Amino acid sequence: MSLKICVIGSGAREEALKDIISKSPLCKGIVCSAQDNPDLIIFGPEQPICDGLVDYYSSKGIKCIGVNKKFSALESSKLFAKKFMVNHGIKCAKLLPIESDIFPQVVKADGLCKGKGVKVVYCQSEKDEFTRKIPKPYFIEEYLEGNEISFMSYFNGQRLINFCPARDFKRLTSDIKSPNTGGMGAYCPVDLTEIQKEKLNIYLELLQAALIEEGADFNGFIYSGLIWAKNDWYVLEYNVRLGDPECQAILNYLDNDFLSIILNNEEPVYRSGYSACLTIASKGYPDNPIKGDEIILPQDDRVKVYFAGVKSENDRIYSNGGRVLSLCTVAENPFPLLKNYAEKIIMEHKIFRDDINIF
Repeated sequence: MSLKICVIGSGAREEALKDIISKSPLCKGIVCSAQDNPDLIIFGPEQPICDGLVDYYSSKGIKCIGVNKKFSALESSKLFAKKFMVNHGIKCAKLLPIESDIFPQVVKADGLCKGKGVKVVYCQSEKDEFTRKIPKPYFIEEYLEGNEISFMSYFNGQRLINFCPARDFKRLTSDIKSPNTGGMGAYCPVDLTEIQKEKLNIYLELLQAALIEEGADFNGFIYSGLIWAKNDWYVLEYNVRLGDPECQAILNYLDNDFLSIILNNEEPVYRSGYSACLTIASKGYPDNPIKGDEIILPQDDRVKVYFAGVKSENDRIYSNGGRVLSLCTVAENPFPLLKNYAEKIIMEHKIFRDDINIF
């Protein structure tokens, strides 16, 4: 079997998918759009999934890797996700009254907000300012404190195939009140205690049973945003896609064929050490990133660079978005190498987290 494959989406996550997939013996070639008659479509971002394009192309007889419209509500409606969790005994934060004055608390917009619809607020004025900016409806949750992990699974219509736990860094800076972003860096695997592993397996059994009981009939990715609180894993959110930048870290950490995992139900096998991804963003991100900086990259074979918010003109690369580049490597201690590489990138208004580390 050798397939012509289309990857939907244009960010660093999708560039990483194309890079890894193109090396598979199961891939005949990568095509640019669904109009090129692919044998397989892999969906990257949430919007086309939530718009029902998986259902549309599946109805045309094209094999799709993506969550269908019904279950995309796990991401597009946080209230749908909350009901799903409560109905199946999956632990999550308690809902609070809208007028609650117990701080800190978490405000969540119900729809798709590209990672910017959730905020921990510490006082009423901060709450009022944030709720003026986000779409309604929104709701309020109790604040849970603890270490978070990103856990990505592939549901093949019958069972979950689980990837190793990853950790991402959503805040723009290390400041606790810094705005959330789509992700400023990530690494995997996350080292867990035995009790954390045990509780994680229990959660994954619950999730798999819930999907089967609800009649889930898609082949696609489920992202569980988990927090270790009250001596157990609580779900903070669901996404119906691979996380960005966690996806880049996990794909480069694999020691077996990603396509074989999703097409032949192989279990993931990993390299040694740790895999990390560092985001290069543009000053002003996430609200008003500066665009148009020329980007000149240093040469270092140890670092893989995926383009996100860039444009090409006359064989030169320019910044053209908020998150501009993803830098990836696998090493025993990868972040010092990535930060050293980031320092050498020529880009006038570049910003990146120089404080994140594994150890």
